[in-house]
Amino acid sequence: MKDVSKKIREQPWFETVYKIGVGIKGFDGLVELLTGVALLISPSLVHTVLSAVASEVGERHGSVFHFIADYIARIDNDLSKSGLVFLIIFLITHGLVKLALVYCLLKEIVKAYPVALGILVLFLVYQVYVFILQPSIGMGLFTFLDVLIIWLVWGEYQDLRAKK
Repeated sequence: MKDVSKKIREQPWFETVYKIGVGIKGFDGLVELLTGVALLISPSLVHTVLSAVASEVGERHGSVFHFIADYIARIDNDLSKSGLVFLIIFLITHGLVKLALVYCLLKEIVKAYPVALGILVLFLVYQVYVFILQPSIGMGLFTFLDVLIIWLVWGEYQDLRAKK
Protein backbone atom coordinates (compact mmCIF):
# COMPACT_ATOMS: atom_id res chain seq x y z
CA MET A 1 0.00 0.00 0.00
CA LYS A 2 2.86 2.36 0.86
CA ASP A 3 4.51 1.72 -2.52
CA VAL A 4 1.26 2.40 -4.39
CA SER A 5 0.78 5.68 -2.52
CA LYS A 6 4.38 6.70 -3.26
CA LYS A 7 3.97 5.87 -6.97
CA ILE A 8 0.81 7.96 -7.12
CA ARG A 9 2.55 10.89 -5.40
CA GLU A 10 5.35 10.71 -7.97
CA GLN A 11 2.89 11.26 -10.83
CA PRO A 12 3.16 14.70 -12.48
CA TRP A 13 -0.52 15.48 -11.82
CA PHE A 14 -0.30 14.88 -8.05
CA GLU A 15 1.04 18.35 -7.23
CA THR A 16 -1.72 19.98 -9.27
CA VAL A 17 -4.44 17.89 -7.60
CA TYR A 18 -2.90 18.67 -4.20
CA LYS A 19 -2.94 22.44 -4.83
CA ILE A 20 -6.50 22.31 -6.19
CA GLY A 21 -7.61 20.34 -3.12
CA VAL A 22 -5.94 22.73 -0.72
CA GLY A 23 -7.38 25.64 -2.70
CA ILE A 24 -10.87 24.19 -2.32
CA LYS A 25 -10.27 23.98 1.44
CA GLY A 26 -9.15 27.60 1.42
CA PHE A 27 -12.25 28.70 -0.49
CA ASP A 28 -14.40 26.68 1.92
CA GLY A 29 -12.68 28.37 4.87
CA LEU A 30 -13.22 31.81 3.33
CA VAL A 31 -16.92 31.08 2.75
CA GLU A 32 -17.29 29.87 6.35
CA LEU A 33 -15.52 32.96 7.70
CA LEU A 34 -17.61 35.35 5.59
CA THR A 35 -20.83 33.53 6.51
CA GLY A 36 -19.94 33.70 10.20
CA VAL A 37 -19.19 37.43 9.95
CA ALA A 38 -22.42 38.00 7.97
CA LEU A 39 -24.40 36.15 10.64
CA LEU A 40 -22.67 38.21 13.31
CA ILE A 41 -23.45 41.50 11.60
CA SER A 42 -26.93 40.71 10.35
CA PRO A 43 -28.53 37.30 10.89
CA SER A 44 -31.49 38.33 8.73
CA LEU A 45 -29.19 39.10 5.77
CA VAL A 46 -28.19 35.44 5.42
CA HIS A 47 -31.88 34.41 5.54
CA THR A 48 -32.73 36.96 2.85
CA VAL A 49 -29.90 35.81 0.57
CA LEU A 50 -30.62 32.10 1.02
CA SER A 51 -34.35 32.63 0.44
CA ALA A 52 -33.66 34.60 -2.74
CA VAL A 53 -31.22 32.00 -4.06
CA ALA A 54 -33.59 29.12 -3.25
CA SER A 55 -36.44 30.93 -4.98
CA GLU A 56 -34.36 31.76 -8.06
CA VAL A 57 -33.00 28.23 -8.42
CA GLY A 58 -36.45 26.73 -7.74
CA GLU A 59 -37.91 28.61 -10.72
CA ARG A 60 -35.67 26.71 -13.12
CA HIS A 61 -36.88 23.56 -14.80
CA GLY A 62 -35.42 20.22 -13.88
CA SER A 63 -35.18 17.96 -10.89
CA VAL A 64 -31.55 18.95 -10.20
CA PHE A 65 -32.55 22.61 -9.75
CA HIS A 66 -35.44 21.65 -7.48
CA PHE A 67 -33.10 19.45 -5.44
CA ILE A 68 -30.64 22.35 -5.04
CA ALA A 69 -33.44 24.78 -4.15
CA ASP A 70 -34.78 22.37 -1.52
CA TYR A 71 -31.28 21.89 -0.13
CA ILE A 72 -30.72 25.66 0.16
CA ALA A 73 -34.14 26.11 1.78
CA ARG A 74 -33.27 23.34 4.27
CA ILE A 75 -29.99 25.09 5.13
CA ASP A 76 -31.89 28.33 5.67
CA ASN A 77 -34.40 26.54 7.90
CA ASP A 78 -31.64 24.82 9.89
CA LEU A 79 -29.86 28.14 10.41
CA SER A 80 -33.00 29.75 11.78
CA LYS A 81 -33.54 26.86 14.24
CA SER A 82 -29.98 26.40 15.48
CA GLY A 83 -28.30 28.46 18.14
CA LEU A 84 -26.79 31.35 16.22
CA VAL A 85 -24.11 32.19 18.80
CA PHE A 86 -22.60 28.70 18.58
CA LEU A 87 -22.91 28.71 14.80
CA ILE A 88 -21.26 32.13 14.45
CA ILE A 89 -18.35 31.13 16.71
CA PHE A 90 -18.00 27.80 14.92
CA LEU A 91 -18.02 29.29 11.41
CA ILE A 92 -15.59 32.09 12.21
CA THR A 93 -13.07 29.88 14.05
CA HIS A 94 -13.43 27.02 11.57
CA GLY A 95 -12.90 29.44 8.66
CA LEU A 96 -9.89 31.14 10.26
CA VAL A 97 -8.25 27.83 11.12
CA LYS A 98 -8.76 26.52 7.58
CA LEU A 99 -7.34 29.70 6.06
CA ALA A 100 -4.29 29.56 8.34
CA LEU A 101 -3.74 25.89 7.47
CA VAL A 102 -4.06 26.55 3.75
CA TYR A 103 -1.53 29.38 4.00
CA CYS A 104 0.95 27.14 5.82
CA LEU A 105 0.43 24.26 3.39
CA LEU A 106 0.84 26.38 0.28
CA LYS A 107 3.95 28.03 1.75
CA GLU A 108 5.25 24.50 2.48
CA ILE A 109 5.92 25.20 6.16
CA VAL A 110 6.89 21.63 7.03
CA LYS A 111 6.38 22.02 10.78
CA ALA A 112 2.74 22.94 10.14
CA TYR A 113 1.89 19.69 8.32
CA PRO A 114 1.46 17.48 11.42
CA VAL A 115 -0.69 20.20 13.03
CA ALA A 116 -2.69 20.57 9.83
CA LEU A 117 -3.21 16.82 9.58
CA GLY A 118 -4.33 16.64 13.21
CA ILE A 119 -6.81 19.48 12.78
CA LEU A 120 -8.12 18.07 9.49
CA VAL A 121 -8.65 14.69 11.16
CA LEU A 122 -10.55 16.38 14.02
CA PHE A 123 -12.74 18.21 11.48
CA LEU A 124 -13.28 14.88 9.72
CA VAL A 125 -14.32 13.16 12.95
CA TYR A 126 -16.87 15.92 13.56
CA GLN A 127 -18.16 15.63 9.98
CA VAL A 128 -18.57 11.86 10.31
CA TYR A 129 -20.47 12.45 13.56
CA VAL A 130 -22.80 14.94 11.84
CA PHE A 131 -23.13 12.60 8.85
CA ILE A 132 -24.21 9.75 11.12
CA LEU A 133 -26.78 11.97 12.86
CA GLN A 134 -28.06 13.65 9.69
CA PRO A 135 -26.99 11.72 6.60
CA SER A 136 -27.09 13.69 3.37
CA ILE A 137 -25.48 13.49 -0.05
CA GLY A 138 -23.78 16.84 0.48
CA MET A 139 -22.23 15.84 3.81
CA GLY A 140 -21.16 12.53 2.29
CA LEU A 141 -19.41 14.34 -0.55
CA PHE A 142 -17.73 16.82 1.82
CA THR A 143 -16.57 13.94 4.01
CA PHE A 144 -15.13 12.10 1.00
CA LEU A 145 -13.43 15.31 -0.14
CA ASP A 146 -11.90 15.77 3.32
CA VAL A 147 -10.56 12.20 3.32
CA LEU A 148 -9.00 12.91 -0.08
CA ILE A 149 -7.51 16.21 1.18
CA ILE A 150 -6.03 14.48 4.24
CA TRP A 151 -4.47 11.85 1.98
CA LEU A 152 -3.07 14.55 -0.33
CA VAL A 153 -1.65 16.56 2.58
CA TRP A 154 -0.11 13.41 4.06
CA GLY A 155 1.50 12.60 0.71
CA GLU A 156 2.84 16.11 0.28
CA TYR A 157 4.21 16.01 3.85
CA GLN A 158 6.00 12.72 3.13
CA ASP A 159 7.53 14.18 -0.03
CA LEU A 160 8.67 17.39 1.70
CA ARG A 161 10.21 15.42 4.58
CA ALA A 162 12.07 13.22 2.11
CA LYS A 163 13.45 16.29 0.29
CA LYS A 164 14.65 17.92 3.53
